[in-house]
Order: sequence, then C-alpha cells, then structure tokens
Amino acid sequence: MNAKSKKSNNGRNGELAPTRADLYGARHLPGYMYTSRDIFDEEIEKIFMKDWLCVGRVEQFPNAGDYRAMRIAGEPVIICKGKGGELTAFSNVCKHRGVEVTPVGSGNAKEFSCPYHGWLYDLEGKLVGAPFNKEIRETFDFKTCRLNPVQLGIWEGYIFINFDPAAVGLEAFLDDAGVDICAEDCQPGRTMIADEYTFDLECNWKFVPENLMDIYHAKAIHGDSFAKHFTMDGFGFELAPGGKYHATYESSTMAPDGLALFERMPWTKDKPEYWAYTVLIRPTMNFFARPDLLQPWVCYPLDVNLTRITIWTQFPSEYFEQPAFRERTKVYADFIRLVAAEDADMMRSLQNGVGARKFEPGPTVHLEKAIHHNLNYYLDRMYSDGETGR
Repeated sequence: MNAKSKKSNNGRNGELAPTRADLYGARHLPGYMYTSRDIFDEEIEKIFMKDWLCVGRVEQFPNAGDYRAMRIAGEPVIICKGKGGELTAFSNVCKHRGVEVTPVGSGNAKEFSCPYHGWLYDLEGKLVGAPFNKEIRETFDFKTCRLNPVQLGIWEGYIFINFDPAAVGLEAFLDDAGVDICAEDCQPGRTMIADEYTFDLECNWKFVPENLMDIYHAKAIHGDSFAKHFTMDGFGFELAPGGKYHATYESSTMAPDGLALFERMPWTKDKPEYWAYTVLIRPTMNFFARPDLLQPWVCYPLDVNLTRITIWTQFPSEYFEQPAFRERTKVYADFIRLVAAEDADMMRSLQNGVGARKFEPGPTVHLEKAIHHNLNYYLDRMYSDGETGR
C-alpha cells in the first residue's frame, strides 16, 4: 500500500487543501491520488458502482441474440438484445459457482451456457437448464433463478448501465444544460459508428478525462495535427454543479490538415466553419463534435495504472451509403489514432512522473479551469463525509 494512502484524515485533508483553493491559487492533486491502490478501490465503489456508464451504441446490436460481454471496473457484465428486440444488461456471473457464462467479447447467441457445469441461461439471463439438479430441486428455486440484472438506459443511441439498483434514472442523471445542447445541436441519435478504436493505456483513469479537458496542452502536443485552428484563449467553458462542463469553441475537423472528407451533417450546416462542441458526461465520457462528425471518448479503469479507452467516430446514418464511404472514413480512423497516440505518450509520462519521489503538484492556470472544477467535484464524491470539505 502506498504509504501516503495511510495518512490520517487531518494529514490527507492538509495535502488536498491546495487543490481546494481558488483556481489561481490552487495546485494539482498529489501524486498518490493516481497511484494508491486503496484510493483506486474507493473510486470504484463511490463512483463507478454508482454512476451511469456508457458502454456502447444501439447499432452494435442489430439482431436478436447480439451481445457484448465486458468487464467494467472489474465487474463482468453482458449487454444483450433479447428475442423481443429489447436490450438488457445482466451480471456475467453464473448463479452456481460464479464463473463468467461467456468470455469477454461479442457475438450472437441463442442462449448462454456456463462453461464450468453447463448451467444454461436465456437471452434475458433467466436460468432455463441445469444438469444433475434433481437432488436440490426442493432447496433451490430454479424457476426464479436468473443472472443478476443491471440497470440499462438509452440516450441518443448510447447505451448506459448502472450497477446500483437504487440509482436515479438515466434521464435524471443526464439532466444538464450541456447534455441538452448536445442532443439538440449534435443529434447523435441520427448517427452511427463508422469506426471504433479501443486500446489500453498504462495510466490512472483520471488522467484521461483530465487530458481531454486540458486546453493548455493542445498547441504543444497537437499543433501539427488537429490544433492548427484551435482557439486557446477565451475557450468558452461553461461550468455546472457536479463537475459538469460544456463548451463551444473553434477547431478544425479531425482529419489531416483539417480538411473534411464529408459534407456537414444536415443539422450543423448553420454552424461556423470551425465550430466545435464538447461536453463531459461524468464520470468518463468526453463528447466531441465537429460539423462533419461526432467523436466521443469513453474510458474505464482496469487497474490503478491501467485504463481502457474507446473512441467512436460517428457520421449520419445516411452517409453510410455514399460512394467510397469506407475509404474516406479510414482517413478519419487513421487520424484519430495519430491524435490518440500523441496523448497516450504524455499520459504514460504523467503516470510515471506523479509516482516519482520528487514530484510536487504544480499550479493550475486559467486554461485548466475545467480540470480544477472537475477535481473539486471528484474530491466531493470521494470525501463527502467532510474529510476534505470546502
């Protein structure tokens, strides 16, 4: 265990107080907040087991029986389209011994058979068969047995799940002006995924959303890629309670030299040439839009220093029938991989740096306004008992 994670409440309160200061007098988080196993475990329980988490898009499940099995913050879960066309989510943990009833991955199934002892479940997670069960029929209720359900909701084509059965509904969770603007101006429900890019990165999960809301680094890291038409000063962050923010800003599209290969989406034709929009859907969905595409980033922790990142590139569904669609979208796909690689190198270095003995948190500047705002909400979530109360 990291020695600093054992500090008394007063000791930790003192070390986090600089992050609680006003923006121009504040400091970034101490390094142990990104390296401590104890803190990581707290984050899973207090954040990822409580919030609604984006896990996919409806177009990834076109047919009955289509499923995805994944581990979100360590929890095995299956998203599946049932025979009636409804998407459901349930725990990928057999009710007999706890084995995952299907390996991590995607496919199409008529039912799920546990590989250990052959317990069989239907597409809604209900137990429909179990070998050699006669002797326990009187002591175990097979009729009501099912894989534990997980809450599922859909917003603008995005699939969200929530592991907390007592959580507020998805609509209430997304009640935010920035999300409403996103739905109206970006209309993601009218788009589909043209490219899905998933990769694992050797850094703490917090560095990913922090990096994506970090305006300070754009010209330094991305000056030769997407940031040629990026406006840094005057970046219009609108902050909201709960660590939320959204912004309309100027940037070229996410293609080489900022040159779009598709016409503007029909609902963005009245936007300025370099129109761009971003909104944070907490905890880890950073949504980005340009006139010709949508490109949200979603990440989840795999370990204290390992994070899985997925980037979707989306276009209006009618564009998929255009000539040379795949060839043109590959240009965007290659470009976002280039941009992600630029960020990935820095985040790996961040993870190494904050673990150094000589690391001391530096000051926050005005271009880190959203980071400061989000970190303070994060501390509220982690220490709502008043340990680090403002």
